Amino acid sequence: MAARGSCEKNGSTASDPACAQAMRTYPWGEDTPTCSYAVMADGSGAGCGTNATWAVGSLPAGDSPYGLHDMAGNVWEWTRDWYGATYYGSSPTADPVNAAIGKDRPDRGGSFFGVAVPLRARYRDYRDPSVVADGAIGFRCSRAWP
Repeated sequence: MAARGSCEKNGSTASDPACAQAMRTYPWGEDTPTCSYAVMADGSGAGCGTNATWAVGSLPAGDSPYGLHDMAGNVWEWTRDWYGATYYGSSPTADPVNAAIGKDRPDRGGSFFGVAVPLRARYRDYRDPSVVADGAIGFRCSRAWP
């Protein structure tokens, strides 16, 4: 939701059958990913040609509907869950968290090494946290809504 927005943030309502179609593909909307929106690999190389991450908030055109920065690109975001191939088939629909310890952690958002597909708000990758050393993994500090 932080990256895609809610039905209301995207011009729909939860009771509207078109709500799912109102969800954004990318935090900024439906426009094709470019270095105007996300720190990514483009034709000039990783990190929009810098081969590095950028300062958080460097590309405000890529902000989510809630004004959150770097929800796509820059660094992969660790999630709180552990990967479970069948977990979401029986999970709660609101804020499901797979707390059963596994081998891989899902991450999301893509990184400065990535291209367009991993930047999609729904996209997840799965990796063993003990073997990640490419500098493209980060985390997002958050708090519960008051």
